[in-house]
Amino acid sequence: MKIFSETFFKAAFDFSELEQTIASTIRLATHNPAALYLFWQRYTYFNGYTSSVISRLASSIAMSRYLFTDPEILVIEEADRGFQISAEIMIAASDEGAYGITHRELAQLLLKRVGDYAKISAEERNQFSQAPAWLDEIVQAVMAGYQGTPGDAVSLIRSIGFHAASEMMGDREYALLDMIIRYENQGVGFDRYLNEQTTPVAIRGHRYDPWCYVVIHGKHEGSGAEARHFDHVVQALNMVVQYRTESEQQIIEWVLEGYQAFVELQQRLFREIYRECLQLLEDSQTGNLVSV
Repeated sequence: MKIFSETFFKAAFDFSELEQTIASTIRLATHNPAALYLFWQRYTYFNGYTSSVISRLASSIAMSRYLFTDPEILVIEEADRGFQISAEIMIAASDEGAYGITHRELAQLLLKRVGDYAKISAEERNQFSQAPAWLDEIVQAVMAGYQGTPGDAVSLIRSIGFHAASEMMGDREYALLDMIIRYENQGVGFDRYLNEQTTPVAIRGHRYDPWCYVVIHGKHEGSGAEARHFDHVVQALNMVVQYRTESEQQIIEWVLEGYQAFVELQQRLFREIYRECLQLLEDSQTGNLVSV
């Protein structure tokens, strides 16, 4: 019997409330081109770190020999299953640089187009790129919570729960971005700019639309890489239950601790972005464009 699933996590958390934090922040950012740039600068900065640390978790699990073993196999060397769990996590890490372009490059392409849309100078963009203390704190906490400690089963299980939250919440984030920016605001604002003033960009022999960064991860009325990655982390979690000696209830507790830890950081991220966008909108009334 498999314990973990999307249904399991939906029963454990109030996703309507979590999504409201995300949606309200995106909607506020769409009110002003500079605020939209600020939003994307913070969001892509954060995701650049969450993406890069996945491989550390996969590596930490793979290096932890004999922590996850098949109870039906008597020979310990033959019973070790850590690398199988690691492989489910590594799928998400490998996707970050698959298909001829990295997700980071797609993020940079989109951010550049938003900056052009907002008519923000290079100097002003560099001012935005100076990460505030609150963002650095979140990033440091993400790296600590995500990577796990080799040889420490409790740490690794919590980190897999952390990863599950990152992928599941990420799917909803990108779907809401697609819905609000391209559907709710269809034909106006940044959607109009994308349709009328941008063209696909050639990178290493392939052409990429700036909005690829969003829809490759998740989309309105559809799904993308985040949903697929979540399916794999669910497989990893269910293998953990199978290959550890602790009770199901204990493993569930550790997984939920990790999941909750990521959710708290993600919610703080969007609340802080909301605060900064609101401040920028207020400052724009007095002509002070970059005030972050």
